Amino acid sequence: MNVYLIYGSDYSIIKREIHKITNGINDVVKYDLSIDKVDVMLDDASCISLFGDKKVLVGENALFLTTTPSNVNHDFDYLERYLLDDNHNNIVIFSVISDKLDERKKIVKLLKNNSKVIHKQVIDEKQLPNFVVTEFQNEGYYIDYDTACYFVNYVGKNVDILLSEINKMIIYKDNEKKINIDDINSVNSKSFNDNVFDLCDGIMKKDYKKIYDCYNDLMTLKEEPIKIIVLLGNQFILIYQCKLLYNSGMSEKEIADYLKVHPYRVKLALQTNYLIYEIEDIIKKLHNLDYDIKSGKKDKNFGLDDFLLHL
Repeated sequence: MNVYLIYGSDYSIIKREIHKITNGINDVVKYDLSIDKVDVMLDDASCISLFGDKKVLVGENALFLTTTPSNVNHDFDYLERYLLDDNHNNIVIFSVISDKLDERKKIVKLLKNNSKVIHKQVIDEKQLPNFVVTEFQNEGYYIDYDTACYFVNYVGKNVDILLSEINKMIIYKDNEKKINIDDINSVNSKSFNDNVFDLCDGIMKKDYKKIYDCYNDLMTLKEEPIKIIVLLGNQFILIYQCKLLYNSGMSEKEIADYLKVHPYRVKLALQTNYLIYEIEDIIKKLHNLDYDIKSGKKDKNFGLDDFLLHL
């Protein structure tokens, strides 16, 4: 079976699950199913990869699987025929940021019965130490529960930040596989301070003086650029989700309930001056910047400088 359905409320966890499937495959094509038709993606899925191997088609924002209204005229008959025919070489992934699917819909039932379903629930704060232990174990490292608790309290409870700091620790502890508190104090950065959130606010309002001032403060405080990039990515993903849901007819309160965030965050997200296509472009740039820095293609300080200069 070469069809996957991945859903849950935490974008970073969904992204990691997609990466596990696509890792090592050169031909990966992404579609935004809140804009693109599913039949266009399936047409692509029926074509042979230019690289001569199998390819992956990732259909993000599959809102038609939820109760959220969608303005896209998807060809569900085509999708049904595709799902019932298991003679496919290429991999198709449907993903949506939602903790629940609309089980009343025929296409949801059909997809769940004819795909590998991965449901990633939001990690409860109490479970974060266990999450840290497991992530280190998956990479061949050992950290005991008490040290994992210290790690969470030290770097913060944001999953993206935890993953970023875990990756940093793995690079630092390349020759030794046990993580201790001294390592955490030496390598990891403390939780974000208010200047980071002020930077986000400046970017959302396109207040370039505020962006410049906050960024200089953060560099003076030696905040880690990769952590700033992750936070900015999370913020713009939230803005993107809020604008999509608002345009589909949901109220601010409904959006807050749906995304499980504070109504004030939704209000601020909807006040931003960025348009949908601008937000998409920024998210892509942040994703590429994050990858380039982690893969050593770009210096982290120069990369963040360059990103902020070209907003």
